[in-house]
Amino acid sequence: MRSRIFTLFSFSLCICGGLTAQNLISNGGFEEFSACPSKIVSFSEILDEVSLPTSSSGDYFNTCGTKDFSAPENFRGVQEAAEGKGYTGLYFYALNDYREYAQLNTTKTLRAKYPYKMSFQVSLAETSTLAVKNMALVLTNTKIRVPNSKALTSSRMDLLADVDYRVIPLKADKSLSNKEEWVTLTAEFDAKGFENHMLIGNFANNNATSLIPNDKTVMPNDFSYYYVDNLVLEELPRVDYEQDKIYVLEENPFEPKGYELDAEAIANVKKIFKFLKENAEVQMKITGHSNDAGNPEHNKFISSLRARAVALYLKKLGINDSRLVWEGVGESKDLGKGKPKEKTQVEFVMTNIERE
Repeated sequence: MRSRIFTLFSFSLCICGGLTAQNLISNGGFEEFSACPSKIVSFSEILDEVSLPTSSSGDYFNTCGTKDFSAPENFRGVQEAAEGKGYTGLYFYALNDYREYAQLNTTKTLRAKYPYKMSFQVSLAETSTLAVKNMALVLTNTKIRVPNSKALTSSRMDLLADVDYRVIPLKADKSLSNKEEWVTLTAEFDAKGFENHMLIGNFANNNATSLIPNDKTVMPNDFSYYYVDNLVLEELPRVDYEQDKIYVLEENPFEPKGYELDAEAIANVKKIFKFLKENAEVQMKITGHSNDAGNPEHNKFISSLRARAVALYLKKLGINDSRLVWEGVGESKDLGKGKPKEKTQVEFVMTNIERE
């Protein structure tokens, strides 16, 4: 028979990694260049650490450029740089699956199983007649160069010898049809350990590209062209849970009903899931609390639902219920670290699985 032993203790959060965020994209702001832009050229001819992965071109705009390639006003519209004085421009949708991409280097190969955050900004050029609905980026283990200017779809990438790649979906903070402001795209992901180059663009052909609906029929000569600027890649701190210490989930981690996890709590429980997934020898005890207002039996029932909500979400993500123990204690026990009961409702403990 297997027994499980849990010891409660005070909890601390170990954050591994540097305290100062560092941008791991080389020339992510497109501010390091060899000449002011005056014509369409390969990125590698004018921008440091930036290249073209296909035979298509791309545009560079800077305040020092000639009229067509200046900033804020150029042959594609008017837009101030998101940061600095320069930015690039790329076709994300065009006739016959024509695509343009910017390929950038990371300052180092990303570390396997470490979390990273990517962000950059785009703005739909005023001359564009279409807007794409979503965007992604591709991370690779090497710089690539492929013939022709067609879309770099997954099927094409699969044919490249000795190339490892992964597609990272991006989340936009505004509509990608915005022509006035810069739209920020972000993604958080865990590195696999091979990533050292990044490609920005649209990796789907025209048929597979989701467009933002408008009142007009899409014509063959319609296109979607975006300005791109301010690429930032940061390594995030790894969260590690020390054994035999009490962790408080957060203050008020529930929706108004009092026992359904809110968005912030779900994000934190996902971090707990990652830790449990990577540490198979660890089990977790979850304790729900309540304040002393109302009937003690009702308070204990609600506190049980709070603990159960966390356990069920972890189970939904893939943690075996044999590694999870939960209980509600209502108002009968104090919270760890002197937290007031009216603000904090759930605490948890990590410990090794004890076997007979």
